[in-house]
Amino acid sequence: MKKALSILTVAVVLTTAVWTQDVDFSVGGGGLLVNDFSGGAKKGDDIISYPYLGFGGFVYLDATYAELSVGFLVGNGTVIKSSNIVNKTPWTLSSINMGLLAKYPLDLSDALMLFPALGIEYQMFLSAKRDGTEVDEPDDFSAFWIKIGGGIDFHFTRNIYVRGEALFGIRLANKVEKDLADSMKGDTLFGLGPTVKLGAGYMF
Repeated sequence: MKKALSILTVAVVLTTAVWTQDVDFSVGGGGLLVNDFSGGAKKGDDIISYPYLGFGGFVYLDATYAELSVGFLVGNGTVIKSSNIVNKTPWTLSSINMGLLAKYPLDLSDALMLFPALGIEYQMFLSAKRDGTEVDEPDDFSAFWIKIGGGIDFHFTRNIYVRGEALFGIRLANKVEKDLADSMKGDTLFGLGPTVKLGAGYMF
C-alpha cells in the first residue's frame, strides 16, 4: 500500500507541475488485456513461475504529457514447476493496477495524434488462488512494472476521441519470487509481457 501511495504522490506532484503549462486535460476509460509470460525463480534447470493472462477495465486522467491510470484486472494461468518433470497447477488472481506514463504527443493530422510513452505501474494484488485454494497473503505477488510503448488518439470532435495503447512491460521480482529464490538458492527472473488498452476520452 505504501508503494501505491508513492505513485499517487508522484502523480499529484507532476500534475501540479504541468497545471500552469500549455496542456489539455482529458478523462476517459476502457478495457485492457494484460499478459505476464515470464518471471519466477530459477536454479539451473529448475524453475517455478506464475504466468497469467488477464483482462479488465481502467480509467485515466490525461494532461498532454502525462497519463495517470487506475485499472482493475482479473486473470488466470498455470503455476509451472519444471525440472525433469513438468508440474502445472492452475491459479487465478485479481489486482488493482496504478500507472503513470510520460508521453510526447505527435500530431499526424487534425484528427490523429500518436504518442510514444514510458512509465511505471504498481500492480497491487487483491486475491490469488492456487488450485482453488486462497493464498493467505496475496499482496506478496504485488510488484512494480516498467512499461514502454505508445498510443494513438483519433478525434471524432475536438472533445471526443478514442485511444488505443500498446505497452511492453518488465516486472520486478515480487516477494513470492524472492522467497522462492532464497529457498532454492537461485535467482529471480524478470516478469515480461504486453499490455493492450482500448478506450475513449473526453477533452476539456
